[in-house]
Amino acid sequence: KKINEYLPNNFLNKYKNNFVLLYVGDTGLRRGLLTAIDSVHLIKNKIENVKLVLVGKSSTDAILRERVKKLRLEAYVDFLGWQDVSLFPSFIRVSSICISPLERSVQHDVALANKLFQYMSFAKPILVSNAIAQKKMIQKIKCGLIHREKDVEDFSEKLLELYRDKSQRQNMGANGKNFIEKEYVWEKVSHNLINLYKEISLN
Repeated sequence: KKINEYLPNNFLNKYKNNFVLLYVGDTGLRRGLLTAIDSVHLIKNKIENVKLVLVGKSSTDAILRERVKKLRLEAYVDFLGWQDVSLFPSFIRVSSICISPLERSVQHDVALANKLFQYMSFAKPILVSNAIAQKKMIQKIKCGLIHREKDVEDFSEKLLELYRDKSQRQNMGANGKNFIEKEYVWEKVSHNLINLYKEISLN
């Protein structure tokens, strides 16, 4: 009988020796994943056992896979495709850093992805692009670092900063989890989001 490698215990065992960078969600090019892939090419010899894990899919996955092949990163990047939402906790738990390297656009500058709240709920530090909405939230909560969109070197520098400072990762993860547990209730979140969007519209 074939073992389901995505069951929680099997998945945790599979990546237990890796430094996992996790992305969950739509993998369309505007999500910035080429930046993450190119960064892995730069830092693969600086972060022991680094692994970029992509959970999701899109019609442009062939382009991502081609970039991985071109850079010979098959051992460093895993494409897991769409998985059942019930498995997301396992994916997030095994990660070291969770990412959202969005390319900036009108939509991305005003929207917050659900994945950010999922990442925070498991006390994971987050590395995000400077798309305005997520930048403002990460700065306010102090739960991660921000890189310039589509800037591979800046993404890599921020990634290495987090890798080298475990206490910073833990503190940022704790800040995110604390926000989810104490502030992430609809009455507070709706009020804060309204204020956030007002700030964005004025800038």
